[in-house]
Amino acid sequence: MATTTTFASPLDVRLSCRANELTGFASRALPGYLCVNVVFLDQSYADDFEHFCRQNPKPCPLLKRFDPGQTDCPDFARKLDIRTDLGSYDVIRHGAVTEQRHEIADLFTDQTVTFLIGSSVSFDGLLIQKGYQPAFGPTIQITDIDCKPVGVFKGKMAVTIRSFSPSAIDDVWEFTSHFPQCHGAPVGKNNWEELGIQDPNINMNGDVFEIPQNTDRLYWACGITPSIVAQQAKLPFLISYTPGHAMITDIPTESLYT
Repeated sequence: MATTTTFASPLDVRLSCRANELTGFASRALPGYLCVNVVFLDQSYADDFEHFCRQNPKPCPLLKRFDPGQTDCPDFARKLDIRTDLGSYDVIRHGAVTEQRHEIADLFTDQTVTFLIGSSVSFDGLLIQKGYQPAFGPTIQITDIDCKPVGVFKGKMAVTIRSFSPSAIDDVWEFTSHFPQCHGAPVGKNNWEELGIQDPNINMNGDVFEIPQNTDRLYWACGITPSIVAQQAKLPFLISYTPGHAMITDIPTESLYT
């Protein structure tokens, strides 16, 4: 099934993921809905991870903690099976991604705790609808800003970069500030040195990118931060969404406007 397929609902997108039919990213298949990054941990680490997210709400807006073994979440996504409804999962052992999978049913136990964390891709579709098409982005970079540590969880904040024409910057900043569950307002404009980004034109994967001339860079705190921190803790075992493969929920992003 190609990404040009017209989906009637977020459930259709999730079912396409479940059937391994979706090409591309769920967050782009049906714009305008809350998308969430997902981390799966053993129950023994869950309290510290939740506390870490609560201590770092800008990069880690925690929206939901499941009960151990819980696979559904009707208040976010009807008919959800969290073990199959993401486009891709990273299986991480002792800090290294050992495999990527389309489903994790055989790895999920009654001790597995799932966390849903807000993502700024949730408002990308709204920005375009409002006439604020980014000239570039999004892509992710790692800053030198330390998160507040909790137990084994510590690390640097990641940011998502997008660029816009200077005339749109104030409006984009103000509009996104009303979505704290999706990271809210940017953490800066053209301030890569202040953020400690070593090379302003290389993303976290080492890929070079080019910002169009006469545009300004905006940086948002990024929801990949808790996944990276969990990976850097070198836990014996954890599962994360594969970067880019945030899960689409049934919640319209605009309903979160505060």
